[in-house]
Amino acid sequence: MRRTLIGVAGAVAGAAAVLAGHTLTASAVAEPTPVPSRGTGPAPSPTPRQLHDGTATGPLVQTDYGPVQVRVTVQSGVMTDITALVLPTLHEHSKWVDAELVPQLRQRVLTAQSADVDVVSGATFTGGGYLRSLQGALDQLS
Repeated sequence: MRRTLIGVAGAVAGAAAVLAGHTLTASAVAEPTPVPSRGTGPAPSPTPRQLHDGTATGPLVQTDYGPVQVRVTVQSGVMTDITALVLPTLHEHSKWVDAELVPQLRQRVLTAQSADVDVVSGATFTGGGYLRSLQGALDQLS
C-alpha cells in the first residue's frame, strides 16, 4: 500500500474542512495562502479630491532595499509630472528596477491620476515606497 504525503495532507485538510462546514478543493490544499510582507503593496486608497496646483515633495519612505522619495507637479488639478528624487541603488536589482520598472509605475500613476495603482511586478518594495511617498506629496496639494 503506497500513500503520498499530499494524499494524507489533503485528506486531513478535507476532513477538517468538512467538519467546519466548508467545501475544500484540491487547489485549496495545494496552494498556500500568501502572507503579506512588511513594506509591500500600494499606498492606502486615497479619497478622490481636488488637487491644488503646485509642486510637493513626499516623505522619505524606508523600504527593504533602501529609501524612496518622489516629487509631484500638479497643473490645473492634474498630475503632470512625478520625479523620483531618491531610489534604492545598493543592489544590482535595485538599479534595474530604477531604470526599467519605476518609469512604468510613473506612467501608471499619471494615466490613473491617482496613487491607487498596482505596483509593477518585480518592484514590490520600491514601488510601495514610491506610492506612499507620492500619496504624502498629494496630501500636501489637496
